[in-house]
Amino acid sequence: MKTQVKQVLTTAPTDQTGDDLAVATPSGSRAVPTHLDLVEPLPGLPGRTAYDLQALDDLGVLFSIRSNPLDGPQIRLFLVSPYVFFPSYAPTIPTDALGEVGSDDEVLFVVVRPADTEGEVPTANLLAPLVVDPTTGRCAQVVLDGDHPLRAPVG
Repeated sequence: MKTQVKQVLTTAPTDQTGDDLAVATPSGSRAVPTHLDLVEPLPGLPGRTAYDLQALDDLGVLFSIRSNPLDGPQIRLFLVSPYVFFPSYAPTIPTDALGEVGSDDEVLFVVVRPADTEGEVPTANLLAPLVVDPTTGRCAQVVLDGDHPLRAPVG
């Protein structure tokens, strides 16, 4: 498992080109646009479909998304490339979800919930990844079938 994590981390470039960000994936680094357009708003965040993606490290692992301030109070969520922390994570994305996004060559992110108190670890939502078309930035949150945890400990 450590070899897989090391491989993902060492294949992600630390530089950005144009308006794209490097994201660590099992097959190496992938470029993703800095602007994401959701097919439907995220649950609990009505009216917000436009988000800006920002890298929070140079490894292509930790990101944040911020909603457009014109859509209401600005929302910020944290995302990770799931493969670094969960190397065996290989969900089957439903064909209809891929059709909504417009790609079968997707990049996945999972939403991370930061720890509330000291000593607690952040958790990742492996049940509902964000599926992103790396060419257009069009994306959707997909609730998966199967036994994926809603709050998987990160770290």
